[in-house]
Amino acid sequence: MKRKIHKGRVVLVCCVVLAIIACASWGIHAGIRHMTSSQKEEPSKNTKDETARITVTGDMLLEEGFVNAFQKGSWGNYMSDLSSWFAQDDWTLANLEVPIAGDELGLAGSDYCFNAPSETAGNIRENSIEYVTLANNHAMDRGVEGLEKTIMHLDENGIGHTGAFLQEEDRNKVSFTDVNGIRIGIVSWTYATNQAADTDWRVNQFFDTYSTRIPVLMEDIAKAKQESDCVIVCMHWGVEFTYELDEAQTVLSQQIADAGADVIVGNHPHTIQPATWLTGTNGNKTLCFYSLGNLISSAYTVDRADETFQNMYEVGAIAQFTLKKTKENNVEVLDPEIIPIVNHFEGEYTNFHLYPLKNYTEELAQMHSQRQYSDLFTKQWLTDQVVSVYEDSQIPILLK
Repeated sequence: MKRKIHKGRVVLVCCVVLAIIACASWGIHAGIRHMTSSQKEEPSKNTKDETARITVTGDMLLEEGFVNAFQKGSWGNYMSDLSSWFAQDDWTLANLEVPIAGDELGLAGSDYCFNAPSETAGNIRENSIEYVTLANNHAMDRGVEGLEKTIMHLDENGIGHTGAFLQEEDRNKVSFTDVNGIRIGIVSWTYATNQAADTDWRVNQFFDTYSTRIPVLMEDIAKAKQESDCVIVCMHWGVEFTYELDEAQTVLSQQIADAGADVIVGNHPHTIQPATWLTGTNGNKTLCFYSLGNLISSAYTVDRADETFQNMYEVGAIAQFTLKKTKENNVEVLDPEIIPIVNHFEGEYTNFHLYPLKNYTEELAQMHSQRQYSDLFTKQWLTDQVVSVYEDSQIPILLK
């Protein structure tokens, strides 16, 4: 009897356990099914837009006074007053207007044929400049070997570049950089080179407004547009030492906007020139800086310029804007700002320092080497010149 009763209890307990397991299994399954259903029905909440703050600059022209002052050493705190823009942005672009071929090919910073110390690339990197354009009239100042050494030094320091090339297939590719999830295509062209290039693909040259090379430039922009989120076109163009735009600048800038470029960065005139928003044929807006002047320079009393532009040779600008990639994968150019700068040096090229014009003082202007040659070189006169160039741009100017 005890055995039978035991078996019955066992059967009863088993039935209860099975029932509990079945209920639990159904509950878990129902819960999972409910979670899955809820996940499918709830739309994605990934609405965060990707943004990148971009800085663009003028010409880096390492002339004799600058090279003699720093030799092969560090630039130290020369650019420290610009670090709030260069170091705190997401990406900085400049025009490198000298070969970096080093001692072996002879250092030079005068007579329109330049070559900088090999340590220059390291100084560029240390000052948070991540990318340089090479298509300018000084690209071939030390020939193909100089270009090879330049690119070698840039590559060793992780600095991106385009505009001049070692291989034809490199010229036919679009140069890209990825910044905060935004793919930027960079196109770099110059009007010509002082020393002839050995092939037609070595340096991107457009020659004049209506040359047969213009369609190639437009094809480069179209390819970059197709393969990237936005396109920055860097043009080495214009007439030196004037605020006036030439035909190539006015005609080609509109064609570049029509081709869909998002930003145009111009250089070569060695002075600031107007900035504006252009409207392309598709209704797109293109931010255009016709010339940002010099970032690095060292030449008072430039013999090819009148008094105004001898003074303005030392005044350049950096510009910033935000790229915003929306959830529709469009990129907008927002919040542009122009930051005028003064390249300060004293006596026979000593005490080099870059200042935002807003922080420059009359006391510093009195000590600048240029002041001994021009009484116009005052803080107020420089400010008035900057305002006269940019006042119609509808782009904020940082002067206070």
